[in-house]
Amino acid sequence: MERGQAFMIRLCSDKAAYEAVPSRRLKVDLARLRRALQLAGNCEITLWTRQLMVVKREDAIEITIVDDGRMIIRNVTDEQAARSIAETLLPELMAGEH
Repeated sequence: MERGQAFMIRLCSDKAAYEAVPSRRLKVDLARLRRALQLAGNCEITLWTRQLMVVKREDAIEITIVDDGRMIIRNVTDEQAARSIAETLLPELMAGEH
């Protein structure tokens, strides 16, 4: 991982998605994150538990978010697109830390 990067991004073993692992362990309040994403209105929460949630964006990108901050990002073109999505979500992930 390059110095100063918030996430390590790697291609999943099935090569169908990217995994984003935060550089430091987070404790994400998924209930708060779910409310924030629902208020934003540009995505659908397709699955939600206290440990993980699956978000489908309007552009068909699907993001599985785990309560420790890890993400699986599907339907992106490359690692840079996955990194951009992960870093865009980072403030929301950290805002709900408890």
